[in-house]
Amino acid sequence: MTTTAGVFEAPILVDAAGAWADQVAAMAGATPLGLVPKRRTAMLVEPPPDINAGDWPGVIDVDEMFYFKPSSGMLLLSPADETPSEPCDAQAEEIDIAIAVDRVQQAAALPVTHVSRSWAGLRSFFADKTPAVGWDTRVEGFFWLAGQGGYGIQTGPALGQLTAALVTGSDLPMPFPGEGADPSLLSPARFHAP
Repeated sequence: MTTTAGVFEAPILVDAAGAWADQVAAMAGATPLGLVPKRRTAMLVEPPPDINAGDWPGVIDVDEMFYFKPSSGMLLLSPADETPSEPCDAQAEEIDIAIAVDRVQQAAALPVTHVSRSWAGLRSFFADKTPAVGWDTRVEGFFWLAGQGGYGIQTGPALGQLTAALVTGSDLPMPFPGEGADPSLLSPARFHAP
């Protein structure tokens, strides 16, 4: 790769570029796998006065139209949106904030008078909603680690260990063998016709 800082070369490239994984793959000569980034909006609001919401459980609508849960002394709300997006620095949109507040207030006696902070992020999915972890079948030295959807933080440690073992050719670390985990189920080869 040629950059303003010089030329960089490596025998292996691990594509862990999140929402940009397909674009990185194309730059490396690999065929994109159809990753779809989807915007998710969240916000923090004050809980009702004189109520300690810190011990509340997380609440999610049965149709997954919203959720809320305690977070750092406040309540985190989300409209549970999955809006397809180009890879970008996602920002919360006012309509999504309003939708979240409306949905929560319609379902719960939870007055929201002020949104303290809002943000959005991109959760990236493949068509089968399963991450791609493994060697590209067409570009030597290109390794996929993408498509964790909304579970990147939870799956990160395990997928990191799996990636390290596959890239270095090491045995799978525990608990993978004991749980009958099959890394081939995550292979990007599943996206290519035989």
